[in-house]
Amino acid sequence: MIEPVKTEYLMTLEGSIGEPSLINNLMVFNVLSGHIKGPGISGEMQAPAGDWARVMPNGNWKLDVRFTILLDDGNPAYVQYHGVVCMTEEMANRVEEGDTLNGDEIYFRSAPYFETTSEKYDFLNNIVCVGKLRSFGGGNVVYDIFKVL
Repeated sequence: MIEPVKTEYLMTLEGSIGEPSLINNLMVFNVLSGHIKGPGISGEMQAPAGDWARVMPNGNWKLDVRFTILLDDGNPAYVQYHGVVCMTEEMANRVEEGDTLNGDEIYFRSAPYFETTSEKYDFLNNIVCVGKLRSFGGGNVVYDIFKVL
């Protein structure tokens, strides 16, 4: 019997992004600020931080995001993720007009991984995670990150 993959809530990531620079089908966002918070873990995003979203012919965005987090124990963690945002033209117009999309109406998934020298958070080096959008719009993004068990 095939067992389904199980996950466990790890943290919520909240970030603020600026207006993108557009180069052909590539949107380059400067991540202005952000933080993580979860049971027993928290941290603040540190500069530099960026989000590269390539718009595919079908309208979907392919994400490449990289940043560091200063963890609550004073150690940094490097975070990188790739992901897929199934963005329709109607949704893109709504976001451009300042509307906020919620995670129930758009497929926005990511696969973050972490690197740190923190002893307290060494477990981050040894896990695979998935992220699921909670909200996106108005220059803000919020999503929940789950550890794959």
